[in-house]
Amino acid sequence: MAQADKICARSADTSEVYLDKHPSPKMPNAEKLAKKQAYFDKLIDLCVNHPQALLVGIDHVASKQMQDIRIELRGKAVVLMGKNTMIRKGLSMGHEKYPEAGLDKLRAGINGNMGFIFATNCTLDDIRDVITKYRMTAAAKTGQTSMVDIALPSGPTGMDPSQTAFFQALNIGTKIVKGQIELVTDFKILHIGNKVSPSAAVLLGKLGIKPFEYGMEVQQVYQDGAVFAAAVLDIKEEVLIQKFLGGVA
Repeated sequence: MAQADKICARSADTSEVYLDKHPSPKMPNAEKLAKKQAYFDKLIDLCVNHPQALLVGIDHVASKQMQDIRIELRGKAVVLMGKNTMIRKGLSMGHEKYPEAGLDKLRAGINGNMGFIFATNCTLDDIRDVITKYRMTAAAKTGQTSMVDIALPSGPTGMDPSQTAFFQALNIGTKIVKGQIELVTDFKILHIGNKVSPSAAVLLGKLGIKPFEYGMEVQQVYQDGAVFAAAVLDIKEEVLIQKFLGGVA
């Protein structure tokens, strides 16, 4: 050990003891390990005993939205969030113990800011209805990447002539009719993938338009050991029966 990395402490009997100035990191305490194990156990139990779940993206979901969804699903479903590293480890452990449960397929779909909602006393459609109910509209902010295309329609805007400058900043053709600003033609103010400009954000705010919508997004469906795309929820049971009967015929 280098002398610079030691502290010399002299005891009463003048013997020297050298202490490392850079002690190794503390090991996780028993409480932390117990909490991790409890999380793994809960995740595995839900996957095995309630193998119907929605994998949901939670980007931009407000804490109030999350709370409202949890409250409405209480007694019907279990909302389980966690770090991706924790989720993957838990699913790997579960796959070793229950190889037939399809947890390896589930593990492959874990990425981004996401979580699970397990149906314990309801259907997956019921869960989707609840998370759709708690979607929220939001105003456009400068610098945001637009998730939608938005066009302002031609015609009256409800804004008075003193506010013409807000339209001129975006080179939008206008005219004054009956004391208010009218757009001469439709104007596409937001484009998917483009950033919201300061002028666009201000004008949309003036017009009272909230173009964005945030909420949980269903990414995948886990059911009885299989993982499906979210679109499977839109396939009606009668359509599946018809396809099955068509295949049999």
